[in-house]
Amino acid sequence: MVASPCVFAGSPALTGLVAEANDAESAFTAPAGMSRLKGTRISVQTMFAQSFADFEVDSSQTTVPGGNPDKGSEPMIIPSIYYVRELNDKWHAGLSLTVPSGFGSNYGGKWSGRYETVDFSLVYVALTPAVSYRVNDKLALGGAIGFNYTSESSEVKIPQPFQEGDGKITSDLDGLGINVTLSLLYEFTPQTRAGISWTSDSDADLDGNVRLRNLDPVFDEVATELGIKNINTEITNTLPQRVLAGVYHEFDSGKYFTVDGLWMKFSDFSVSDIKLNGNKVNINTPDIYNDLYALTVGAGFPASDPRLTYKIGAMYLSQAVDDDDRTFSIRMDRIWGVGAGVSYDLTSGNRVDLNANLLNVGDASVDTESARNLRVVGKNDDPWAVMIELAYHM
Repeated sequence: MVASPCVFAGSPALTGLVAEANDAESAFTAPAGMSRLKGTRISVQTMFAQSFADFEVDSSQTTVPGGNPDKGSEPMIIPSIYYVRELNDKWHAGLSLTVPSGFGSNYGGKWSGRYETVDFSLVYVALTPAVSYRVNDKLALGGAIGFNYTSESSEVKIPQPFQEGDGKITSDLDGLGINVTLSLLYEFTPQTRAGISWTSDSDADLDGNVRLRNLDPVFDEVATELGIKNINTEITNTLPQRVLAGVYHEFDSGKYFTVDGLWMKFSDFSVSDIKLNGNKVNINTPDIYNDLYALTVGAGFPASDPRLTYKIGAMYLSQAVDDDDRTFSIRMDRIWGVGAGVSYDLTSGNRVDLNANLLNVGDASVDTESARNLRVVGKNDDPWAVMIELAYHM
């Protein structure tokens, strides 16, 4: 199971997102930071993530047979690319292609929670052109427009008391949303700076099909006559607004530290304006999500080799959903983590970064007690994940 409302490039434990501003990643996270870069800069990043947290069903309280999920967590590879060009001493332009957020799970089709979810995926891919303007030697402003492609797919089993084997409901939807980013960077001294970046929400109108499959003959005939075996579906999915803020300070020794904070109005994460076969339906989606808060702290230490820098970091992300409201689709708990990495300057003038992070994703317990008497109870076993980032800066 993977669930992340914010996947950003950065140093260990996702530190240095706003004010470090030494690489082309600023084109996405905080465009005002592009004003510090000279010439043309490109960063190519690959992030590998592997969760070891498997959901363990509490058989003493669960009323549906099937036991634990059939499938374990699968590794993910998340690529990103960033480009910045200095136009003149005032203006910079940038472009990024990223996967800024995503939620996903794949439990298999035979486990106890198959009537809640078999698999679920909601992924955002963003193409983001950006510009920055240097007002003076201390202040820079930046802005960007994000074109966010959103893809959703899911499968849920349907109990069929009069036939052996379950039916299923599948969905495949996609669409495009747009958001705006505004940012500011202020350099108090050449060694100390602070920045802030605001990104608006993005409403994506998703269009696709919801299908009923593997039905018993009677239900299949009724569904066919009603025209609900293949339903054209339109929904609006909201990716909420966020604010990033951070400070950076470098000491005379070359050591430095960063502090960054995130606020995301995750309480606005929702599905609305639902249409089935062109007909608008009124469905009240549950108001279960909390606003998110995150804090990251990082530091860098030059090694005896002047081309090598060691990095460390720590991060904390608040709980997106209260324990009583958590579902299997977006099964998020609070997250904390630590990381370490190295940065090495090549003789060509390029640089390689390698960071490793260890995350604790929490118990993420779920209790689906409902009127249908299809109760599934459980929590994470071994709630740990690793995330490894390799970046090449040109």
